[in-house]
Amino acid sequence: MAKGTPARAEDVWWNGLRWVEGAWMQSERFEEAFYEQQHALADADMRARLANPEDTWRVAYDRDCEPYDPRRPIRVPTWALAMQSATELDLMIGAVRNVMRAQDRLPAEIRTWMTGEHVLELLRNVAEHWDEEGGRSGEKLNVVHPDVRVGEIQYTDKEIWVGGIPLSRIRAWLARVRTALRDALAGADIEVPDDLASAVEGDDALSWPEDRRRYRLWAVPHVDMEDWGPPMPEDVTEAVDDLLARRFLNLRRRDQSD
Repeated sequence: MAKGTPARAEDVWWNGLRWVEGAWMQSERFEEAFYEQQHALADADMRARLANPEDTWRVAYDRDCEPYDPRRPIRVPTWALAMQSATELDLMIGAVRNVMRAQDRLPAEIRTWMTGEHVLELLRNVAEHWDEEGGRSGEKLNVVHPDVRVGEIQYTDKEIWVGGIPLSRIRAWLARVRTALRDALAGADIEVPDDLASAVEGDDALSWPEDRRRYRLWAVPHVDMEDWGPPMPEDVTEAVDDLLARRFLNLRRRDQSD
């Protein structure tokens, strides 16, 4: 298949800003999911170690903590959580690769770089071809970076390493790329709006209401586990599931093609 014609550099720089945002978003989502998975694994380990109902630590937890208190080992390392953590990682690496493509089109005098880029590129290629065994990128990864294992993550309570590359390094690089892309666009006389400016022309010039929210949805804080409360009773959960199923069925009835 013949390759398409390269897009204009200005268009690549503009869309590169979107991928910087996407890579940053995915780094945050991956970090949150990964640490949550580790907390759940630790809770499962604690449950196994405190299996004896007479264990003094278990007695203390039952005495000093209310049910569903997150200080108790209540998190479950579900398969769903494991799948989310792995998927957030693959999506992050894919977004990082797209940032690299925009970076490659920057003028040489402002072009950025990051130590370990090649590792992330190979990991991205392996992740993209998840339905294949072997492959050139996997073989190259084994030869050039024999210490890197696909899917292997190192971490402390403050840092996560993907392919030996700390997450903080990726984020620092993303900030540099964003600055370089904005500078390149400014050099081409293309105005780049602030990330939190309204995308609707004239909207920010309107005076009412003064109280407005500007936000990245992925950066909105979640409700802390201690504020979750106990799960809904099973009969209520079943009733809600039934209502949602009916709503979905009604939506599907409108689709005449499938």
